Amino acid sequence: MDKRFTDSYIEELAHKFKTGTLTPEEQADFKAWYQNHKDTEFAHSGAHDPGQVKERMLAGILSETHPMQTRKFRPLWPRIAVAASILLCCSVGLYVYQQHQKPAGTQIAKQDIAPGHNQATLTLANGQKIVLTKGLSGQLATQGNMQIKVNAGNAIAYIPQSTTTTNQPVYNTLSTVRGQESPYPLVLSDGTKVWLNAESSITYPIAFNGKVRSVKITGEAYFEVVHNAAQPFKVEVKGQTIEDIGTAFNINAYNDEPDMKTTLISGSVRINGKTVLHPGEQAVQSGPDIKVKEVDTEGAIAWKNGYFLFDKENLESTMRRVSRWYNVDVEYEEGTKGYNGFLGSMTRYSNVSDVLSALEAAGKVKFKIEGRKIIVSKK
Repeated sequence: MDKRFTDSYIEELAHKFKTGTLTPEEQADFKAWYQNHKDTEFAHSGAHDPGQVKERMLAGILSETHPMQTRKFRPLWPRIAVAASILLCCSVGLYVYQQHQKPAGTQIAKQDIAPGHNQATLTLANGQKIVLTKGLSGQLATQGNMQIKVNAGNAIAYIPQSTTTTNQPVYNTLSTVRGQESPYPLVLSDGTKVWLNAESSITYPIAFNGKVRSVKITGEAYFEVVHNAAQPFKVEVKGQTIEDIGTAFNINAYNDEPDMKTTLISGSVRINGKTVLHPGEQAVQSGPDIKVKEVDTEGAIAWKNGYFLFDKENLESTMRRVSRWYNVDVEYEEGTKGYNGFLGSMTRYSNVSDVLSALEAAGKVKFKIEGRKIIVSKK
């Protein structure tokens, strides 16, 4: 094997592969790496095209390298073996062909749907709407004494143009619809960062002038809050108030989900003035009661890092995520609901047929795409 193929170099190529930015020389290196590695997981996987399986395993590997994590990366090949065992030997067998049979996704791929895309809408206090897409830079608008711009950090930021303030709060709203995610994180006037998933929104003042910093959300959002004990930060959502105590956390509060979930990544939060979460804990509210449990936080923020993570998830929960991200409706034929046990991970930037093929290989259901509707039936 060429000495160039170090773990760090392959990780770099993997990231560029994911984003479509490989140069011709790097593409040649990546191809050579594929051709030279003869991992036993591939040899015994039964895969018709090991290259396709490798590509999808890389999505799982890449999910471990998001910027939030500070732990050292484990060597690449053990991670590949782990990814292979999860994606090939557990329930989500991606593009696994049974001997002498056609692939599960052949019929699905006849009609396909592209993944969601980077777009959001910023609604100003006067009702003006600004469509946000990738590639914007500089000033977008002004609100009061604030300049709204895409800053050098590739985020939507509010920059004061003067020291003049107004006592009357001015509110803006950042929102996405099904099939969208915000192309930029939002940086509030206090430096707090917010990421929005599909079909979500956040309403916030352009400046925090009162005793409390308060915002409202719908759907799903991830927060990295700049702590200020003298001016608490609160999120209002579906009758619940979540107060930061120096925190990074994720809130999932979609109307079509049976539970509202707040997952703490770091720091601490207080919910409704009494329930306190510690890192690695999730508050689940169903009705008036709130229950706290320990969870793998990576699953809660997988959407932010560009992939799906299924952890023994039931079919309806999985398909709600597919519906929001691919902007599709889902129809269940009789006897198909209630199936549990989907396990694995994959990039969410693949076409929907890739996801459905994986789910077909994993379980007892099959899928058909009709326009923007997915029909679930028994195998």
